[in-house]
Amino acid sequence: MSNLNFTKEEINRLRLSFFKLIPVSEDLSKEFYSGLFEKYPDVRPHFKPDMQSQQDKLVDTLATLLDTLDRTDEAIHILTSLGNRHISYGATPEIYAYVEVAFLELVAQYANQEEQKDLMDLWSRMMRFVSSTMLEGSQL
Repeated sequence: MSNLNFTKEEINRLRLSFFKLIPVSEDLSKEFYSGLFEKYPDVRPHFKPDMQSQQDKLVDTLATLLDTLDRTDEAIHILTSLGNRHISYGATPEIYAYVEVAFLELVAQYANQEEQKDLMDLWSRMMRFVSSTMLEGSQL
């Protein structure tokens, strides 16, 4: 089972960095998918043509996940369920890796210089947790 080893302080920093992005969350989600599809065009067919609901789901899922980080069992349940649902979308370990890269590139764009190294480490750990837990859910 995936392990989430964040301190309360790290969870608070992740949440704060996300809350700073809320005002631009619509642009952020559009940029995420645009970057993902540009860098990995073979991923595009796994998504519906109209991306609005997917963009909304990305932001909602991140908010829910960040809200549950201090309740590891709940976070794991959310992600394994999500991973199980993603089987029908054709999600593969390769696609999860692409998503991690695209998301971290986006975080790097939005993080200011002084926060960037710390935030990149935290978000990288978070995305590894998300991917590994969702992949575990896809094997249920």
